Amino acid sequence: MIRQLTEKDRDSVLEFAGDRPAENLFILGDIEAFGIESDSVTLWGDYDEQGNLLSILLRYLENFIPYAQNPDVLDGKAWADVMLKSGKLKHLSGLQNLVEKIVPYIETSVQKKKLCYYAKRDVQLPLDKEQMRGDVKMLFPEEAEKVVQLRNSIFTGYTEHSETLRKNMDKGVSRTYYIERNNEPVSSVSTAAETKGAAMIVGVCTKKEYEHQGFATSCLIKTLSALSAEHKQPCLFYDNPAAGRIYQKLGFEAIEKWMMVNY
Repeated sequence: MIRQLTEKDRDSVLEFAGDRPAENLFILGDIEAFGIESDSVTLWGDYDEQGNLLSILLRYLENFIPYAQNPDVLDGKAWADVMLKSGKLKHLSGLQNLVEKIVPYIETSVQKKKLCYYAKRDVQLPLDKEQMRGDVKMLFPEEAEKVVQLRNSIFTGYTEHSETLRKNMDKGVSRTYYIERNNEPVSSVSTAAETKGAAMIVGVCTKKEYEHQGFATSCLIKTLSALSAEHKQPCLFYDNPAAGRIYQKLGFEAIEKWMMVNY
C-alpha cells in the first residue's frame, strides 16, 4: 500500500534511508533542508500488509528518487503511476538497480539517459596530508563569483549561479577549497548537499595550464580532512576512468552505478 508521508513519519523514514547515508544523500539532505511536507518536497512510502516500510519515493521539485533496502520488493509500476499522476516528472535518478525497475512503466519519451559511477570513502581511512600543497584556501560566501567563473571556463554547460552557491554556503550545505594564481582561482573542489552524515564532492576542476601539478588533489585532501573532522562520509559521481583512478588513490570505492533519466 502506497501512501503520502507526513512529518509524523520522519523518524521511520530517516531510519529506513539512514542505513546507507552516502547512497541516500539526496533523500536525507532534502528532508533535512525542506522537511517532508513542503512545496519543494513530497515523500511517499510503500508498506506491506504488516505495516513494514518496503520502499520510498521522494520528489524534489521535478526530480524523483526511489529507494528500497531490498530492490526485489520495489514495485516499479506502482511508483511509475505515482510519478505520472503527480504531473511533475521531469527527472528520475537513483541507484541503477532501482531506477531500472521503474523506467519501463513510464510511457513518456526519454530525452536523455546517463549512467555514472557512484563512489564513497570510509570516514575512518587515514589521509596522506603530505601530498597536500600549503596554499589551499577556503572560499568565503561573498567570494562565490570567482569560483563560478572558474567552472564556467572549464565545464561545458555549467549553469550554477554565484548567488545559489553563496546561499548554499550560508546554509552550511556547501563549502569550497581552492588554489589561486595571480589572484584568480585555478583549481577548486566543492561539496554539495551536505547532511549530518555525508557530503557530495562536486566541481573538481583545474585550469588546463595548471594540470598535473597536484592542485586538485590538494583541494580534495583539504576537503576530505574537513569532512572527516565532522564525521561526514564523502561521496561523488564520476564517468571518466582517469578521474576514477585519482579518486581510488584517495580511498574512494565505487558503490554502485547511479542512473539519471530526463523526460
